[in-house]
This record gives sequence, structure tokens and C-alpha cells, in this order.
Amino acid sequence: MTFLCPRCFSNKGLERRLVEIRPQFPDERCTFHPTMKGIPVKDVADIIDEVFRNNYTFGRYNSMADHYSGDDLHGVLYDLTGADLDDVVSAIANQLIADDPYWPPDGEEAFYSEDASYVRSYEAFNGHSHLWDEFCESIVHGQRFFNDRAKELLAEIFDRIQLQRGLQRSNPVFEIQPGTPLSSVYRVRTVDDPDERRKIQQDVPTHMGPPPTRSRRPGRMNPSGIAALYAGFDLDTCVAEMRPSVGSVIVCAQFEILAPLWVIDTTRFSGGFKEPNLFSKDHIRRTAQWRFMQRFMREIARPISPNDEHLDYIPTQAVAEYLLNHHEFYLSGAKRRIEAIIYRSAQHPGGKNIVILGDACAIEAVPVQQKTKSAPYGEPFDSLLSSLPRFGPSGRAARMRFKAGSFDVHVVRGASFEAVPHHEVYPELDDMDLPL
Repeated sequence: MTFLCPRCFSNKGLERRLVEIRPQFPDERCTFHPTMKGIPVKDVADIIDEVFRNNYTFGRYNSMADHYSGDDLHGVLYDLTGADLDDVVSAIANQLIADDPYWPPDGEEAFYSEDASYVRSYEAFNGHSHLWDEFCESIVHGQRFFNDRAKELLAEIFDRIQLQRGLQRSNPVFEIQPGTPLSSVYRVRTVDDPDERRKIQQDVPTHMGPPPTRSRRPGRMNPSGIAALYAGFDLDTCVAEMRPSVGSVIVCAQFEILAPLWVIDTTRFSGGFKEPNLFSKDHIRRTAQWRFMQRFMREIARPISPNDEHLDYIPTQAVAEYLLNHHEFYLSGAKRRIEAIIYRSAQHPGGKNIVILGDACAIEAVPVQQKTKSAPYGEPFDSLLSSLPRFGPSGRAARMRFKAGSFDVHVVRGASFEAVPHHEVYPELDDMDLPL
């Protein structure tokens, strides 16, 4: 019997897997490194088989060149494992061929063959997208309320998402600290009536913060009646997202985040990420999750037409509710929950929006600066109400406030549109994959 050891391979991930299982076997010597304890080639091949099947498929036949694309079995095994000897590769190839579980009487063909050619496959990384499709079908057309299966699907989709890292080590899940650039956001409204504008200016938090409970309309990330504050990180993005008519008068204001806020920034999935070693146990999960989040990033950034069906909102509304109320994770020794989602602007290239959820979007009331004419029984009710502290849905103190002096009025003088080749917007998609 042939025995192999971690030193037979230069792939660090495979080395770690072999070191992990080596204590399970009797004290046999490696066939190629006699000073090292060996592992039966069959057990090594079992590890390689799973990774090989998840990452490679048969190459296509090129009739013009009269050959199959890709590399032969030995060539792939060299690249995949970093084996240092021909005899090591031959031993693994022979074991894979011998253990191939196909059944010729049923018309099945062997996956491993000395004559076959193999190319890299990414089909195994579509698992999260399949889970999302199942979730959307379940929540929209199946059981909408008390849907345990939908919750299980979201738990699997977002499992350990806080551990993802981009190529620059950027983490899509992070904490916005007060006083940092991301802690100040803009809100705008179209208000053509001068009297209404003056009314808003007197109490900006009430009129430009989250709507009262009975007035909360459904949005991309919140169902009707649920608190959410949609904002942008710059004024141009806010105005573009509103799509106001030329000649409209808009009012704008800035709001500041007062307490640390945990967010998921979906725009950070737009670039590449440091792919885990192919032999890492969570390689498939992490890669599939990253690829899915690129799809989800585009989905929540899609322009919403006033004529869009209410059903289009349901999956992303459910995601926001799940992340806020159910997706708990530990970082820096404390339990955390995601309270806001950053997403790309569909109307302003390069712009970013944020939706702040639940208690986190409650805005501190502006103290009454001066009393108005006395009412029959004391101070007017509206003035008294605006002077009281504002609380979130669960009774916690406000975590945002209006930035004094930021209220302003603008007139929309024109609108501009830009059309670019779709590959500049969706470089990872083929023509057939473009959203319709």
C-alpha cells in the first residue's frame, strides 16, 4: 500500500488537512519520505476527490482544433495539490480512478480518466443563489408569516458573513462610529409650498425623520408600519434617488449618528475577494456567499418604479428584518446585530445609500427655542410634543440627531442621464444574465 504525508504536497490547505487526520492512522512510514508518518493514499484521495469534483468539470471539445480544452488528470492534480513527485501524482490518479463510483450498466461514465480533460468549474458556488431563489419562492408565493423554512434559508445564506474579507482586507460588516465620515447622512424632500417649508424648518426631526407609525409606507427594506430611515451619504445622491421634476423645490438636512451602528455594506462585495485555499473546509461556503452577495447587491440597488408590484419588496424586506432581529454574531467579545444596510445608488453613479432600521433610526427632538402665543391651557400641544425626547419602537433613547444649521432649500434646475455599455456596470455578467 502507498502512504503519503503532508510533505508530499506544497498546497498549504491540503497540508493542514493531512496533518489534522494523520493521528487517526497507525504508525506507518510515508512511501516517499520515510522519516515522516504516512497516511493511506485512499484517505488522501478522498480529500482530493471532494475538492476536485467541486472545482473541475470536463473540458469542451473544440472541433476546429480537434481537441478538448483543459488539462489532463495528472496536470490538474499537479496544480491542485502542489505534489512534488510524479509517483505521488500517479498514486493519487490511480486511486481516484479505482474509487470512481460510476455504474456502466446504467450508462454512467467515469469522472476520472487518463484520457479526459478538465477545466475549472464554478457551479458549486451557486448554492447560495439557489437558496435565495427557494427563499423568494417560499416567502412570496408560499407561507409568508411564521415561515420557519424561510428563516432557516436566510440563516444559511448569511451564516458568518461578518467574517468575509475583500482583497484589501475590507470587512463588509463593520461599525460606524460617531464623528467619522460615514456617521453623517442626508435626507431630502420635495416641498413646493413655502408655508410647509417654514413648518419643516421649525422641527426638522419630526418632518424629515422616520414617518409616524401609521404613515410608514412599504419600502425596499421595510414593510408598511415598520420604522426605517432611508438616506444618502451625499446630497447629489439623495436628490437623484428622489427623481424630482425640473423646477421642484427640495429641502435637505443632515443627520448625525450618535451611537455606534453596525452595518453591512453591500457595495464592498462589488470587487474581488481573497479566495480561500481550495482545500479549506469553508471554501465552498465563503466563495458561494461572496458571489451571492454580488447578486444581492445588484438586487437591492435596482431602481424601483412607482408601478412596481408590492410583491417585489417582500424578499428584501424579510432580509432586513432577519438581519436586524435574528442574525446575531460575536465580535470583540460582544453580541452584535446589523442595524443598517448600505447599498449602491441606482440613480447616481458612485453614490451610496443607507437604510437605518428599527430603534437605530429614532431621531432626537429639537428643543423648543421660543414659546409661541399661549394656548388656553398653557403651551401648545405641538410645541410641547416636539420638546419631548424621542424614543425608538422599543422605548430606547434616540440614536440620531439633526445637524444644526444643515437645513437648506434648493431648486431643481435640470436632470441628466448617462448610458454606458452594460459590461461597465455588470462586468461579471454575460448578456443573457442581465436583469430585465
